[in-house]
Amino acid sequence: MKNILRLLSCCILLFIFSNNVFTQVKTSKSFNQKLAKMDLAFLAPLENSYKKIKASESIIVDFDFEIKAKKADMKIGFVLFPEGNNALTFPHIKVSNMALSAATNQDDEARLVMHEMSKEDLENYQADWGAVVFFQPKRIFSDKDHCKMLALYREGKGLAYVFYLFDEASEEVDLQENCLIFLPKEIKEEE
Repeated sequence: MKNILRLLSCCILLFIFSNNVFTQVKTSKSFNQKLAKMDLAFLAPLENSYKKIKASESIIVDFDFEIKAKKADMKIGFVLFPEGNNALTFPHIKVSNMALSAATNQDDEARLVMHEMSKEDLENYQADWGAVVFFQPKRIFSDKDHCKMLALYREGKGLAYVFYLFDEASEEVDLQENCLIFLPKEIKEEE
């Protein structure tokens, strides 16, 4: 009986593992290199609900990687700026500039709202500083009506942006909000 239960458990685990491996979104080599350099983890949606798309290029932002929901009308774009020889001393100014560049200025009714993250949220992302910005994107940036921009910064590693682009708000935006996090500092110190 024990052998049957072990065999059944192994089969279930094998099924779950193989299903997750085949349904995960495949990332590009350059995106993986930037993730590694910045000590970031990309937590791809495990359910087969997203697909990799060609990263959009615009005069505002060139995404390093982009995925699209298969059912919900949403795209998620990632932009990573590893910290090189020049230290990034004022991430809040860089984030404000990015949001102002991507947000429309054609509509008097459009608003840009920025919230700095709480200490608890920063701990969840393992970040030193972070913000969430909501705005209506310029049409040359996206054909979607709304954008939620997540910005995460860790000293010595760099600044990461996640752009959630959508027409109508849905729970899918919130379900994917932890798709990019910094690795815990303790893990990196042990290696």
